[in-house]
Amino acid sequence: MESTNRPLPIAALVHESAEYADEFLYAFIQDLQSQEKTILGVIQAHPEVSFAYGSQMGIIDLSSGAYISIAQDLGKHNTSCCIDAEAISNSSRILQSARMQNPDLIIVNRFGKLEAEGTGFADEMLEIMSEGLPLLTVVAERFLPMWREFSGGLATEIAPDSTALHQWFEHIASADNT
Repeated sequence: MESTNRPLPIAALVHESAEYADEFLYAFIQDLQSQEKTILGVIQAHPEVSFAYGSQMGIIDLSSGAYISIAQDLGKHNTSCCIDAEAISNSSRILQSARMQNPDLIIVNRFGKLEAEGTGFADEMLEIMSEGLPLLTVVAERFLPMWREFSGGLATEIAPDSTALHQWFEHIASADNT
């Protein structure tokens, strides 16, 4: 009997340096978009972009190009985490909308501290995964054990490598067409 198991279209771009991983992700998205693939979701904004908006950190809505600050201003000398959980919660509508459009790929900027705690974009990521939609996120090595538990160990883990990203996408895209 032939196996009917299709590869799960879930992947994490695992990194030691977020900026390094982001560069690969930006190039990957641009390449897929040039092939007329529909890529929706949110990506981490370059630090220079956030700075230009007067924010420490932000995300970009891939459907509109809109910048959304996800940082609270905690003061000049503050060393606490500045992530604005309310801004993340308000931005969840972007991922809900992406899910409804059935794109070729949904990007979630990070699986980080909030998601590891079950907040942030965790609910939206689980909805996307439960529907079998292709999902790619960025995961720091320190959050890898939590990501593995969150994804049930069923996600592909990819180093920041353009060839590996493209191979993963081609594999899930071809499985989708069978």
